[in-house]
Amino acid sequence: MSLKKLMHRTIRKTDTETTIGDAARLMRHYKIGSVFIEAGDQFVGVVTESALVRRALTGGIAYREPVTSVMDAPLISIDAEQSPIEANHLMHFNGIRHLGVSEEGKVVGVISVRDLVRHFSADPDGPLAAMSEVVRPLTVLVQRDIQSIAASASARDAAQKMTEKKIGALMITETVTGGGHHIGIVTETDLVRKVIGQGLDASEIRVGTLMTRPVLDIDISRPLEDANALMSNSGVRHLSVSEGGMIVGILSIRDLIGMISLRDLPRFFRKKREEGS
Repeated sequence: MSLKKLMHRTIRKTDTETTIGDAARLMRHYKIGSVFIEAGDQFVGVVTESALVRRALTGGIAYREPVTSVMDAPLISIDAEQSPIEANHLMHFNGIRHLGVSEEGKVVGVISVRDLVRHFSADPDGPLAAMSEVVRPLTVLVQRDIQSIAASASARDAAQKMTEKKIGALMITETVTGGGHHIGIVTETDLVRKVIGQGLDASEIRVGTLMTRPVLDIDISRPLEDANALMSNSGVRHLSVSEGGMIVGILSIRDLIGMISLRDLPRFFRKKREEGS
């Protein structure tokens, strides 16, 4: 299958004069994770949730500044005739979740990591189906180094920690006698839509007021299809993974494309060698 059947031809876009705050409000309104930036009749870049968190919130750039101060440029794109697995590799190697899709050299659509995972999940012969044959596949994918932050910390503190650790979510803890326990989760999406999109001061608002609770989790023994379905149906990109009733790690949609890419590398490199010969 080519990307023609998967891409979205409706591109959420704005111009180079748009402010950071307005870009965040567009993401909040359309419930999306990126906005393409247009100059004239060309797309010159893209602004993402990650960029807003890591550059605007962490860097202290004012919401009234132009979105060009935080956008990624140039826009990375892929030809519509390429396959989903090629798009998966491009996202993984570049550490991104969105690609422009082009026809005859012009970007005409967009595809996201969520689109790819949804496609792979529906393919009985695809990479996720192959991974599901592994006994307890979530044990391979789960990130056991759980990064957390206190509910009393500021949104800016959360943004700085996400930037430092290069992650898109933090578990929220509440101090109790003898230690802490996880009471919620805060993500890049929360910071963009609830802080920047609302024009709030990231140094003043506490992450305890932004977090999602209760924590959405899945048992480590469940099949991969269940984890993907839970993320898709709930509209989230992160799940906590539990074992014996205790949270033992975090699973992200980026972990899925990373594992898909790693499993496909032998075929990918073989194809590149054949193309070069």
